[in-house]
Amino acid sequence: MKKVWKILLYYAGIPFAACLPGFILSLFGLPSGINLFLVPFFVAAIYLLFRKKLDLAFAAKTNGIIFLVLLVCFTVMMVIASGNVEGILMGYYSILVFPFLPGMLVHVLMGQNMLIYAAAMLSYALAAAVCALLAKIRLKRWYVPAALVVVCVTACTVLYLNRPAVRYAGHGFKYMHGYSSTDFADYMVYSENSKLAVPEKEASLVIEREEDMPVLDGAEACYPLYAAFAKAVYRDIDVIEKKWLQETDNPYCNGKIVTFTNSVVGFERLLRGNEDPEKYGDGIDMFFGARPSGSQLQEAADLGVELEVTPIAKEAFVFFVEADNPVDGLTAEQLKAIYHGDITNWSEVGGKNQKILAFQRPQNSGSQTMMEYFMGDVALKEPQTYEMVGGMDGVVRKVAQYANEEGAVGYSFRYFLEELNQEKGVKMLSIDGVYPSLENITNGTYPLTTNVCLITRKDNPNPYVREMTEYILSAEGQQIIEKTGYAGLGDGAAAGK
Repeated sequence: MKKVWKILLYYAGIPFAACLPGFILSLFGLPSGINLFLVPFFVAAIYLLFRKKLDLAFAAKTNGIIFLVLLVCFTVMMVIASGNVEGILMGYYSILVFPFLPGMLVHVLMGQNMLIYAAAMLSYALAAAVCALLAKIRLKRWYVPAALVVVCVTACTVLYLNRPAVRYAGHGFKYMHGYSSTDFADYMVYSENSKLAVPEKEASLVIEREEDMPVLDGAEACYPLYAAFAKAVYRDIDVIEKKWLQETDNPYCNGKIVTFTNSVVGFERLLRGNEDPEKYGDGIDMFFGARPSGSQLQEAADLGVELEVTPIAKEAFVFFVEADNPVDGLTAEQLKAIYHGDITNWSEVGGKNQKILAFQRPQNSGSQTMMEYFMGDVALKEPQTYEMVGGMDGVVRKVAQYANEEGAVGYSFRYFLEELNQEKGVKMLSIDGVYPSLENITNGTYPLTTNVCLITRKDNPNPYVREMTEYILSAEGQQIIEKTGYAGLGDGAAAGK
């Protein structure tokens, strides 16, 4: 019985006490993560304090065994969860979590996430190491546990680096303060090595005063387009934006007048910018992107906001697969059947005997909105998802976006895919026998040709919003559109058709 109590003490008491410094630090608002550096010193202090009462050799052995058991349990969970350390399986719904509870309890109180498991195991490993040093124990057959540690750590590392939250999160949002997957450093209005389209002559419309300049925002793929319009029309916009960048403490919108958030937030700024300036900035005047989704139109209607949607360019909605996929084209009906779930293997459409992995995009993104229009009355099957921790909301499910796997198919817009090089090792598919080339988009033969739209509010009092719209539809504006890489509207553009 005495031995059982000793084991319980080593199992729960010592790691719990080892975590106490971090918990105490967190109570005073200090970074509790520093606890990881204090653990060995605190554990050493505990053992030195009770050295005469505790069997150090027994403590070293017990904590070492517990550490190895924890490591094996963690590795098994990582294998089952495909490396998703933040998923439900890795939470409190698996019996394998039980060995972690003493260390996890304190670390949950400390508000830790990713470090919970590592710190729990580290507490035992350090306790074993400190006890072994104090007891002057020399390990025999050390290579067996060492080999186990190496195997488990290697497996967990590989699984973690390839977890669903990494593989299926698309390109992530590495740029523009977390809003963009594209590096727009050369597309800013003040960029020295600018890639922005430049008109052949000075613009017929010039807006002189900063306060008259309509504020712009839009979809990621449209940023090079509306930045080029601003560069052409807004007097000294490069100076204005560079000065703002140097002076502002909150670069939330990535610009003062030529701003960027993304399709979802940008549209919210158009609708609600005047309601909550702290959240949406000061609102925007002109939004560039795909036509609004049904839910976005309903939101505008609920708010009593009348929108004006003006087509300004032509774009292709495209489907793409791996470059070595033998299928070069599909019909619109085949694509609908794939995304409805009726066709599940590439052999059914002339390809290899291979499962089709049909990826979707997040709700209300421009490409997902276009996909919903494309499907019409045919329901989209439930998208593949993965789990991740969403801050205070706990574990949330995210739509799994395209990953370059065997059998994968995804969709996007041609400009985003080709001009901004968003996918590597892929090819665009012909639809109904027509390839989405710029020529076929311009002449209208590609069946999934759509419009890039300019969306404004009808109640906007700024007269330059209308003047900017007319300029974009003019021959000068259409020239900028074509130089950027989009297809123009053609002869009807100048008339606003």
